[in-house]
Amino acid sequence: MKKIFSSVLGIPTPSNISLMWNFGSLLGLSMFMQVLSGFFISMHYVSNIDLSFMSYIFMGKLISNGLILQLFHAHFSSIIFVIMYIHILKSLLNKSFNKIFMWVTGNIMLLLIMMSAFLGYVLPWGQMSFWGATVITNILSSIPYIGLNLTSWVWGGFSVDNATLNRFFSLHFLVPFLVLFLSMIHLNILHIKGSSNQMGVYSNVDKLYFGKSFFFKDFVSLFMLMFFYFFVLMLYLDQHYSMAKENFFPADPLNTPLHIKPEWYFMFAYALLRSVPSKIGGILSLALLFLLFLLLMFNSSLYSKFFFFKKVVVSLLIFLFLILTNLGYKMIEYPFTEMSLFSGVFLMFMLFIL
Repeated sequence: MKKIFSSVLGIPTPSNISLMWNFGSLLGLSMFMQVLSGFFISMHYVSNIDLSFMSYIFMGKLISNGLILQLFHAHFSSIIFVIMYIHILKSLLNKSFNKIFMWVTGNIMLLLIMMSAFLGYVLPWGQMSFWGATVITNILSSIPYIGLNLTSWVWGGFSVDNATLNRFFSLHFLVPFLVLFLSMIHLNILHIKGSSNQMGVYSNVDKLYFGKSFFFKDFVSLFMLMFFYFFVLMLYLDQHYSMAKENFFPADPLNTPLHIKPEWYFMFAYALLRSVPSKIGGILSLALLFLLFLLLMFNSSLYSKFFFFKKVVVSLLIFLFLILTNLGYKMIEYPFTEMSLFSGVFLMFMLFIL
């Protein structure tokens, strides 16, 4: 262990990297804390459609510090996505997608984290949890030939029921451990290839040992993140920002919410998914978006982040992402569906020319 630790501290790192390189380590540490808090929550959670909502309320009301643990786990899911999106932005600016194996493992972790977040959103078994699971899993039924059988297999029956909740709980518990395992592979590939830098120049001339400066900066960033989070948490302890108000009511299969919507970090995908009239078309549009994002690893651009065209394209990607996120909160009607479709197609084009 001492040998591994010393080898990590002795990794040559570019001297001109900034605080934007701290988000990778923040993401790993945040994921570890999320797994730890989820482990303690699972001790009190009951995976049963008749008891899961009450077990969630019971923990927040009667278990010592249970509310803080619940809020920590719920809010940190949003924090992880904020850090992850900033980490991806840094990768786009500094051509980190040119490192094929590192880019592939990063994309796999992105999909797994998104899947784990969706599964966790279902577990409280509130109104939005139940109907969100129903709507999203129903999308699988549009797949030709195998769609209906696949949907029934995911449900464990003919509808979203107790078997579905049990499966989602098991997967939500296991997937984060797979993410942590992949993060170790991701980190190992990074240390073999070396960190990118702002100039886009891979040189062995101007480098520092990781342990002399950057290791300390990572812990300073973690301390600042935790200080800010707990400061806000203690001021607004009674507010649950990361959950729709409908989810404070038990699931009712006979009462459909007016506007079924996922968490904010899925809104860009949700807006694109519902902008296409057919369900299979929405699935294909999302698959195409993620495929274009994955295929950036074959981009052979030699420009640094200071190249004007690259800055314009990345700025447009951020702008379109924010537009799609905002449109996801709107009703499914004109002109919001048309704006979502146009923004999604433009976003794909920007990825294609990046």
